[in-house]
Amino acid sequence: MTVLTVEQFKQALPANVKRTVNQELIDQINQTLSEPELYETYRNNLLSYTSVMREGRFKIEDYVNAVKYVSHKLMGATNIEAYTKTFPDRYQRFVANGTSPKDIASYVTAYNKNKLVNLIYEQTIIPS
Repeated sequence: MTVLTVEQFKQALPANVKRTVNQELIDQINQTLSEPELYETYRNNLLSYTSVMREGRFKIEDYVNAVKYVSHKLMGATNIEAYTKTFPDRYQRFVANGTSPKDIASYVTAYNKNKLVNLIYEQTIIPS
């Protein structure tokens, strides 16, 4: 398994966001890439959907999380499963604070409908 480098990721990104890529971000990405069942899909998606970064003022960390979320969804996860895998700490905080399942579902639905997630979904659609 080869790790993603700062240079590889910068090459895939539009010029307006390249400056925000640093080693800390790449380390986070590579930590996620260490999940063997997700490695290839996530890495390919991360490098493939960068064009969405031209369509709005998104933070690179938000892009990375949205790609991870959509990758889980494309592999058959439900919205809740994908959200929990993408944001395990956030989900645990909801549970620890006694947030009701209905409220958690509302947060997950809102995330699923956000602009960046939907732009990435659009990139996954292959014309028939």
